[in-house]
Amino acid sequence: MSLEISNLSGYFDGFAFHEGPISVKVQNGVITEITSDPISNPHIDGEGQFLSIPFTDGHTHLIFEGDRSFELPLKINGASYAEILEQGGGILNTVKATRVASDEVLLDSVLRRLDVMMMSGTLVVEAKSGYGLNNEEERRQLRILNKADEIHPVKVIPTYCGAHAIPFDKERKEYIEDIKELIPEIIRDKLATSIDVFCDRGAYTVEETLEIFDVAQDAGLGIRVHADELEYTGIGKKAAERYDILSADHLLQARSEDFNILANRKTTAMFMPAATIGLFSNNYPQGWKGSGVNIGLGSDFNPNNVVTSMQTAVRLAVYLYRMSPEDAFRAATTGSLQGVTGKAPDVIAEGTPANFVLFNSPTIPNLVSQFDRNLVTTVVKEGEVLVNRDVKRI
Repeated sequence: MSLEISNLSGYFDGFAFHEGPISVKVQNGVITEITSDPISNPHIDGEGQFLSIPFTDGHTHLIFEGDRSFELPLKINGASYAEILEQGGGILNTVKATRVASDEVLLDSVLRRLDVMMMSGTLVVEAKSGYGLNNEEERRQLRILNKADEIHPVKVIPTYCGAHAIPFDKERKEYIEDIKELIPEIIRDKLATSIDVFCDRGAYTVEETLEIFDVAQDAGLGIRVHADELEYTGIGKKAAERYDILSADHLLQARSEDFNILANRKTTAMFMPAATIGLFSNNYPQGWKGSGVNIGLGSDFNPNNVVTSMQTAVRLAVYLYRMSPEDAFRAATTGSLQGVTGKAPDVIAEGTPANFVLFNSPTIPNLVSQFDRNLVTTVVKEGEVLVNRDVKRI
């Protein structure tokens, strides 16, 4: 199977933008040629478009049921997380709705969400459990996420996030023991490649988080952590110093020292700028510039932050976190992929798999400036065109 694209304005290889005109040839699922020479009768005329490595969404809570939009007026009126919990909101509200949903309903929801993400240029998604809060439900959610990975073109990488909140129907210490007991089963049954703990005010303490991570590290399960989001605990740097962790996520309260340690330990700092808006927060990560830390981006898709587009994450990283457009694209592609897999990612080059996205924009800054638009025209995986849209210029 062949595919030829001509007259592109340029391409982003995962680390740098190369100005066009560019033509790309694909044969049998592999990029065989990247050239400045035009192609006569190409399959796709890329005029006014650029090609990029696909997005990797580095942090999502993909599997859940229920609607928490009723929380929005509470937040606007200044309700705290604890007050929202008291009024029937928060994570525990979603847990109740998710537990009673059938496997079929949950799988259908996951697949529909993956469809929307793919249409926006995402081909790899890290997806957490965490709306079960007992071992049976957490296993079920991970099984469904693995099923979605089998049948959907988007690669789903499941993370066990049983330590997402303290359950309403079990004592705290007893549930932590349950989490530790489930870790070997997750490894045995290949249900997830990593574990995540929400360590913050109102969730799990630093001591509890380290207790869980001790077991995970011994079992060979990858580690990531919700870190320093609502208040500063230092869990990001503490976990990075003690374990081989994949990513520390959120980091709204983190400090320069934290980012320096993450960089030295080759731990990805995973930013979710859309979550900042959902929290009604004015806190943004500080001290990361110049540290050399690998930055990844995630949508933080969840029932309290229904954001599916990594284009949105890129734009918010530029406008809120003051990343350069090219650095934000790097974070949303190779940066996130490294944080999710722990491996050096492939880039767009001759001889690599033909996984790429076309955007109806001549440059990355031009795409970022069009704040509310999905500019994806084409999504290709292993040479197969998965998405083909006609996006009109305005």
